[in-house]
Amino acid sequence: MLHLLSAFAAAPAWDFVQGSYVITDFDESDFSYEPDGFAFSASKLLTDDVFVTGEYSMQEDDILGIDVDLDMLTLGLGYRYALSQRTDLFGIVSYEDVELSGSGQSADEDGFGLQAGVRSMILDNLELRGAIKYIDLDEDDDTSVLVGADYFFSPMFAVGVSYETSDDLSTFGFNARYNF
Repeated sequence: MLHLLSAFAAAPAWDFVQGSYVITDFDESDFSYEPDGFAFSASKLLTDDVFVTGEYSMQEDDILGIDVDLDMLTLGLGYRYALSQRTDLFGIVSYEDVELSGSGQSADEDGFGLQAGVRSMILDNLELRGAIKYIDLDEDDDTSVLVGADYFFSPMFAVGVSYETSDDLSTFGFNARYNF
């Protein structure tokens, strides 16, 4: 039993796969566009401190009877610094791709992202995280704040919530995670 409790008290896990249900609200839109759908993400340590990460989300909503899809891809390389046994600071440099499509038309922009944040196991089975993210696409840039929490049923399985907000949009997510 003591071994199981010490496993919960470990630092945030960086080797995981995650599935999420996400809802996005475009704040500056002249029309009501609130797509929802699924996101899949993963992270893998390459060394004790360097990791790769990626996320792909597929969302959709109807605008005036037309199905409009929002697809987003993030591929990144990150570095983590153990501030304490339970808390990591991190930074990520990423490639970003956003595509909006519907009714035979599509608009696609790509660019880069920068993210800095903190992840902490505040309790043996509860992780909190927060970050600031900057994205620079072909014709647009945006800065957002991200917060989230994950509850661990075991060292391998967790469920959580996340929220990201910027001037242009807000995204809320429910996730299930498997650490390996």
